[in-house]
Amino acid sequence: LNWKGMVLNRDPLGIISTSCVYILLLYGDLTAVYYVIEYGQSDSLWKTLQALLMHVLLVLALVSHLRAVFSDPGYVPLSPTKIDFSSDLEKDNKKKKPPPTMTEWSVCTKCETFRPPRSHHCRKCERCVRRMDHHCPWINNCVGQLNFKYFFLFLLYTGLMCLYSIILVSIDWTYHWGESGSTVDTVLTVILFIEAVLFGMFTTAVSGGQTMATLCDRNAIELKRYGPPGKWTPYRTWMPNVATMCGRGSKLLWLIPCVSPRIPDPVPPTDLDASQVV
Repeated sequence: LNWKGMVLNRDPLGIISTSCVYILLLYGDLTAVYYVIEYGQSDSLWKTLQALLMHVLLVLALVSHLRAVFSDPGYVPLSPTKIDFSSDLEKDNKKKKPPPTMTEWSVCTKCETFRPPRSHHCRKCERCVRRMDHHCPWINNCVGQLNFKYFFLFLLYTGLMCLYSIILVSIDWTYHWGESGSTVDTVLTVILFIEAVLFGMFTTAVSGGQTMATLCDRNAIELKRYGPPGKWTPYRTWMPNVATMCGRGSKLLWLIPCVSPRIPDPVPPTDLDASQVV
């Protein structure tokens, strides 16, 4: 479903997974603020600042997730008239061509259109996506060139929320263990700690993989197909790699989910022909 630039996939599993993300984020925020920090039970400025930091991380994580869910990941535009590639492709059925290189335009026989280099077809979305990394059920959307920034920021701010929650719970247990408290407080705090550890490990692993893939200019599909580059790329090379995914504006804007990345559209060759593409 595409409405005024917003996309929404009607995958039941994706919708359930996305709803679970919001429930877990809100649970972590409320439990940390009202049962660990115990905001509201005193007029301490320190507790107010602790609660404010947690709320800021929550807002940043929620906004990043919403942008990742509803943003166009980089869908390749469909041709207004279906293109018949059968006559060109049948000639090459017996000749198994190698996969397209990272600079070649290719043909998608499912979408029946040409697609830019490094585009891949998603079976869930039933569309080709520019620089598609994978289809993520947690955002109910593909992770592609145009929403990668939001997906990565969601991982980053969720990971920081988990780390902050672990620190708060650890400090609370260190200094207040054994003090009289309700069973409900203890159970909620233990659940928060387990949630923070599990999802902290998950977001750290995924964001670490996404960081390495971006710096070496390979997404998950390309790493599987072509393998990693021969050697590590220097700073002057990997900074432009990050800019191709997060936008070419100020680097400070890379950390703000409200700012859309300025990524130009690919320009197809004027003489593109089905017999010349893979």
